[in-house]
Amino acid sequence: MAETQAALYFSTTGRFEMSFLSAIPVIALLAMLPVLLSLRPVAGVREFSASCALSAASAGALTVAAALQAPVAAMFGYAGLAVSLFFVLQGLRRFLALSIPASLCLVLAFSSGVLGFIIALGGHDSPAAGMIVVAGVVAALLLVLGLAAADRWPGEKPAIQVVVVGSAAVVFTALAHALGPSAHVLPGPAGSPASSLFDFLLVTMRVLCLPLLFLAMILTMQARVIAGLRAMIARDGLTGALSRGTLMEEGERIFAECVARQEPAAFLLLDLDFFKQINDQYGHACGDMALAHFADTVSAFLAGRGVLGRIGGEEFGIVLPDHTEEQARALAEDICRVVRETPAGRSHQRIRLTVSIGIAAAIAGETITDVMIRADLALYDSKADGRDRCSVARDRRIDASARALAAAAAQLREARAARSELRHSA
Repeated sequence: MAETQAALYFSTTGRFEMSFLSAIPVIALLAMLPVLLSLRPVAGVREFSASCALSAASAGALTVAAALQAPVAAMFGYAGLAVSLFFVLQGLRRFLALSIPASLCLVLAFSSGVLGFIIALGGHDSPAAGMIVVAGVVAALLLVLGLAAADRWPGEKPAIQVVVVGSAAVVFTALAHALGPSAHVLPGPAGSPASSLFDFLLVTMRVLCLPLLFLAMILTMQARVIAGLRAMIARDGLTGALSRGTLMEEGERIFAECVARQEPAAFLLLDLDFFKQINDQYGHACGDMALAHFADTVSAFLAGRGVLGRIGGEEFGIVLPDHTEEQARALAEDICRVVRETPAGRSHQRIRLTVSIGIAAAIAGETITDVMIRADLALYDSKADGRDRCSVARDRRIDASARALAAAAAQLREARAARSELRHSA
């Protein structure tokens, strides 16, 4: 009699302990739902949010079914998990731009739900239960790693997509067993090491799998949002060239690498000639089109030989690794020719463009700012000599007066660009 009461006590206590543990993923999923909803601009976030809400409801229903031995709640939980998997697959389909049809997602979700339910009917001691729990833990790890690698290794995207979709189906099949009522029976104290390991994996699936899965989704989507913001900051919105700050950072890095390898490097400062007259004569919309056309023309001509960035207004910079002063000058002359021979606009309204260029070779110990100042002084020589040409900054020392002159010139250009933008917005 005493042994029966003890067994009943430990069974009841274990059931309530497992019910308490089962409440942890429900609370975690409900806490993650607002975070998912805040990522609405990301593709697939609506499907992931619906899956998160359904997963929380399904886990709660299966917990109630286990605690109260309510089969109706259990059936609702199994159906909810199957629908939740469908939304996960649909979210992955949109987020990873999968080519799989929606009907395949439906078949996978239905098959996983049915298989998980059948395994759950056999109890936690069946060989199928042990295999699906171990497979579920491994698949959960593969799913998290696949989501993290989806954007980092685009060359492996097809293989990663197969792993992610397959792992999601296995994970939800294992969850159907792990969260089911039959999985709540705890082993006795004399359980074997294999049984203890199985129970540990089972509890891990119940408590951690769903929160970690949706946490991985949140982190992956946040990483994509951050990468998009960085790309927006790194690029000029009008021309697609690098922004001034990114160009400076890239220039410092390239110059440092070239100096370390004892290889040459150069900087070209380009300024479109008579750009104010283009704005005044054709309008600011045509001026913007001319800037974008110029950047596209120069970028296509460079073909990866240098890094192009927009410094401000109609002024651009090019960092040229592995280019001597003579090579940089030859390239600059070719750029002048290509720009001159490639007018902007359509056939009925062609805008002829020319560019003046200042050239400065990188010297050990100089910063990118020092090189830009020397290129700026050479650019003034090109302007003074009639424009549509390039000049080389030879043996110039960057003293206080040169820095002041360059700073004043930069301020004048910024003020001119600001007035142009103001007139354009008006």
